[in-house]
Amino acid sequence: MTEISVTGLNVFFGERQILRDLSFELQSGERASIVGPNGCGKTTLFKVLAGLLLPDGGQVSIARGRRVGLLEQLPDVPPELTVREVLWQAFDHIEELGAQMRRLEEEMAAGRAVDMKAYAAVQTAFEVGGGYDLEVAYQRMTRGLGISADMQARPFMSLSGGEKTRVNLARIMLSGVDILLLDEPTNHLDLESIEWLEEYLRAFKGTVLIISHDRYFLDRVTSRTLEMRDGSLTSYPGNYSEYVDRRDEMIELLEKQKKRQDKEIERLSFTVERMKGWGLGNKKVMRRAFAMEKRLQRIERIETIRKQHKMKNRFAESERSGNEVLQIENLSAGYDRPLVEAFDAMVFRGERIALLGPNGCGKTTLLTTLLRMQPALKGAFYEGAGVKEGYLPQVVSFDHPERNLVDTLLYETRADTQQARDRLAAFGFTGEEVFKTVGVLSGGEKTRLKLCLFMNTGVNTLFLDEPTNHLDILSREWLEDAIDDFSETMIFVSHDRYFISRFATRIWQIEDGRVRDFVGSYEEFRTALAREQAQRAQKPAPPPEKKEKPGKRPEKDNLKLKQKQLRENQKKIAALERELAQIEAEMAEKPDDYQRLSELVEQKESVEEQLLLLYEETEE
Repeated sequence: MTEISVTGLNVFFGERQILRDLSFELQSGERASIVGPNGCGKTTLFKVLAGLLLPDGGQVSIARGRRVGLLEQLPDVPPELTVREVLWQAFDHIEELGAQMRRLEEEMAAGRAVDMKAYAAVQTAFEVGGGYDLEVAYQRMTRGLGISADMQARPFMSLSGGEKTRVNLARIMLSGVDILLLDEPTNHLDLESIEWLEEYLRAFKGTVLIISHDRYFLDRVTSRTLEMRDGSLTSYPGNYSEYVDRRDEMIELLEKQKKRQDKEIERLSFTVERMKGWGLGNKKVMRRAFAMEKRLQRIERIETIRKQHKMKNRFAESERSGNEVLQIENLSAGYDRPLVEAFDAMVFRGERIALLGPNGCGKTTLLTTLLRMQPALKGAFYEGAGVKEGYLPQVVSFDHPERNLVDTLLYETRADTQQARDRLAAFGFTGEEVFKTVGVLSGGEKTRLKLCLFMNTGVNTLFLDEPTNHLDILSREWLEDAIDDFSETMIFVSHDRYFISRFATRIWQIEDGRVRDFVGSYEEFRTALAREQAQRAQKPAPPPEKKEKPGKRPEKDNLKLKQKQLRENQKKIAALERELAQIEAEMAEKPDDYQRLSELVEQKESVEEQLLLLYEETEE
């Protein structure tokens, strides 16, 4: 069944045409992505699909009865509403059904006549919408997206932009919409939340259309890719990686076909000109020449796909650091309290270390402590010989925002004007853009400019904090091409698993204030974690500990026991949520098998009861 049908869509902003005769269809249950450079019209298309923007031409059809949810739109709420109250708004339509059902039941109890078909329809809609399981769905969503009890009690308007986006994502997914339009859904999520979101979307029964620069996420969730170029869409089967392979094949094929066509056009053009010369005074030859010329004009020229601009610059040659870049001894980092404790490590030249862990665990704090931007709470660390650092923070700033891009390079590197413009062009700054002042650049443009400076200042140890934030896929590929050529040391914080997978040779994972030091790639690290979880699951439960008299157990031991129990609960919850998703998926596949459906309903109720108990215990 077709959920979304778009035909000949045109959108103009002033004289500029954003969408040009755009047409596509999405079928029920599809999970597709839209890819393309920033500013190509992806978000504009989402606004049209959500009914927030009227097109200048064409038609958009949404299947009858289908509800559309758009992530980009933040709700406008009164300042006193808490996060929980905003999230609970997602159930307004279900609670209205419940109120209707209760009114009809009161009518029946009073002995008044009731339309039983209407009552059955309301009751079915209430059950299908999950009316009996709202608290389970709520706890599952807030836990998965890391919306803590403390955050739920805060006023929604007091949240940061990233927190609001996360709450809004939860609200939209809780609202039971049939079609999800997700614009950068992984922004502001840590790795654990992103992986949870992947599993949720894979089990989601509706249709999903995603805009995202997270290539790893797209590979795991989508099965179709829509490429937006010059305001039009081209559809490719498969996830992002499959799209890249198919697109490269198409570019190669079109290039070959165009070369053959160009040769044929050249041959025919030469023949026409020669026949015109020969045919002076010969009507028969001239008629053939003009017929051949018309044939030339009718040939439909093959348009090749414009190749994306690739990075030409490479990191400037720098003096090599010593083999031992950093020696870390019993380091504790934090502010009022330590976020990282008792960390010992030796960093060697050429290592590429990924700092991983949930939001707020201390990744950026550890990075800035190693850069001496804040003092260590305890312990020490020592730089090796010849270390020259470069730091790319999450929010990039410049000392002289009033300078234009060319002047910034002239002042901060030894480049001349032509070299400065060439280097800027390699990072996508061309034409009149190079004369823009630094202060008016977007976050992504500032990141690109800072990287352009790094490449020409001879750094040999890079500290990167979320380097791919604000960058579109093309810019991320530029960055990766540049770093590929960087043979020195790099320590980076990132949630971009594609980036981590490509570069990490060592992992530092922060958990409960401790740093787990794993030497190996990201895939090897994930395999090791999965193996450990499997081994823990196979171990028999330990015998119950004897209760000690009050006051005998130190407070620190009690805290450790609680933390251990919390981790165990979280693992059990994750396993039960996976089981619940599988049950719901099977229920969606077999709506007419009443015997199996009744068994699945019983299983679902049992799992939900266990989940509620675990949610309550974990919350305490």
